[in-house]
Amino acid sequence: MYHLADGELTETNLYGAIEQQSPEYVFAGGHGSSSVFTTMDAQPLIVACSNDEVLAGAQVLFASCLCGVELVPSAYGKGALAVAGFSSEFTWVVSEPYDPASDPYAYPFERMIVEPVLEVLRGRGWAGWYSRLRAVAAEERARWGQVVDDPMASQIILCLNHDAGCATYVAEGEYVGGGGGLDPVLLLGLLYGLSKVV
Repeated sequence: MYHLADGELTETNLYGAIEQQSPEYVFAGGHGSSSVFTTMDAQPLIVACSNDEVLAGAQVLFASCLCGVELVPSAYGKGALAVAGFSSEFTWVVSEPYDPASDPYAYPFERMIVEPVLEVLRGRGWAGWYSRLRAVAAEERARWGQVVDDPMASQIILCLNHDAGCATYVAEGEYVGGGGGLDPVLLLGLLYGLSKVV
């Protein structure tokens, strides 16, 4: 396992790590737009239809906003074995007095990232990732639905619904997720030759 912390996460370091390590999995946490994954300080790292071929042969999760729109299907089309992300903003709730690592409001959203990744690492694939993400959202909605004395409970439930609804992945020619309506990811996925859209 190779880990690049915030200050180490640069385009040069990321490409070097991928080139040297040839990782089976790339779990990337940062910020994003529909076509660009960036560092936490908004430095572009992976750009759809530009440099996403660097992910060829890997299974990738972009734990960031909007990358599910263009970057996920583009990276898949450039040879990544599987790519997952979110087709809208990933929303979460934090409380100012807490460090995010110990914030009880942030915990449900941490679970939505960490537990599904563990499913992938246990060999349950991206269908397992998607299923676990949705299960965590349901468990946390039920838990926070029982909280009557915290005004943030309803906001947490709304954000959990939103995030679970915009989770998406492409693997083995199949596009799954992304929300309602005629999703632009669906259109891009069809352009990249995906055989099944769920």
